Amino acid sequence: MDRQTRRVRDPRAAFTLVELLVVIAIIGILVALLLPAVQAAREAARRSQCSNNLKQIGLAVMNYESSRSRLPPGAYLGEGSSWSAFILPYLEEGASFDGLSIGEDDQGNFQWGSPGGAEYASVAALGDKYRNVQLVETVFSVYRCPSMALPEHLYDLSADSYLVMRRVPASYLGIASGLAQNQFPSFWLRVKKKPSAQPLWEGADGVLVGVHHQQDTRTGRIALRKITDGTSKTGMIGEAVSDVETIGSLGRTPEDKRGDRKDHWHGGSDDIDTSIGSDSYSDMSEFLGSTGVGVNLQGTPQENQQVCRSADSVTCQALQLSLGSEHAGIVQVLYVDGHVEAIDENIDAAPWSDLGTRAGQSFNNGGADRR
Repeated sequence: MDRQTRRVRDPRAAFTLVELLVVIAIIGILVALLLPAVQAAREAARRSQCSNNLKQIGLAVMNYESSRSRLPPGAYLGEGSSWSAFILPYLEEGASFDGLSIGEDDQGNFQWGSPGGAEYASVAALGDKYRNVQLVETVFSVYRCPSMALPEHLYDLSADSYLVMRRVPASYLGIASGLAQNQFPSFWLRVKKKPSAQPLWEGADGVLVGVHHQQDTRTGRIALRKITDGTSKTGMIGEAVSDVETIGSLGRTPEDKRGDRKDHWHGGSDDIDTSIGSDSYSDMSEFLGSTGVGVNLQGTPQENQQVCRSADSVTCQALQLSLGSEHAGIVQVLYVDGHVEAIDENIDAAPWSDLGTRAGQSFNNGGADRR
């Protein structure tokens, strides 16, 4: 009887083809349902890490301010250093900062890039004169959003035809203003009252402003008492996205001195140590942006188009100044007091502009549109 029972039950112990297909279909449906949730969870984790990056940067800036009684300069025109270099000692990267050469060499150059040629393919062979290149080829995870689409290293050729073999793109811009740029490069610089000084426009009403290195004093940078809008209502640093199409042209042709690429970096740049003149402008948007233009602006001019080489090109200027995010629908902003907020990319222009000013109008309309 046992043998007969086994003979009857044995065929029923196996799966039929139909049953197998049903099981596979059920598994496929479950995977299809769960995969978006897994992807969303991963993106939420990356967004959280991006927010933590900004908070770390904010803490470093405040430690800088505590020791200097001023916020760091947004960037040094004529020298090339940016805010992200000045706060390195407060991000436990003091050795990296100490290795920098900040100041003119005997040729009047600062060398955030190195001369072209195969002999300069190895940064180690450059010597002390080009040691700043080593910094911009170093990956600092705090300056890169985990969702960043670009690779860690890109070949970059500056306006002066100086190159960086493995330059590291960054995800964050200092907020220099709540106004739209209407003039290169004086938008970024504070007015100097000395008659002998370079005439500069006082439109940089943010907290991380450009300063000419030869004119920099304690009054050339922003003190907290000058932020009359309140540190909890004033943006200091925001996310930004380098345009992939524009970055794709790196290495083929030098960047025009007026700045014709939507590219963002950390440390410093040979494109900023160019001189001021009718045909020579510093590309401060490599490190600084504005809330005077929209969030996540798109529509990069096609390669070889001249729109970005015109000082009157509102389209190109707005594109390069625009803050934006790899995270859909928002941009994360670090405020001066150290907190971070995710702001809807469709925020109205008025409160968005107010967010970038240090002594303008606060949120009288009930606050910014935040997520």
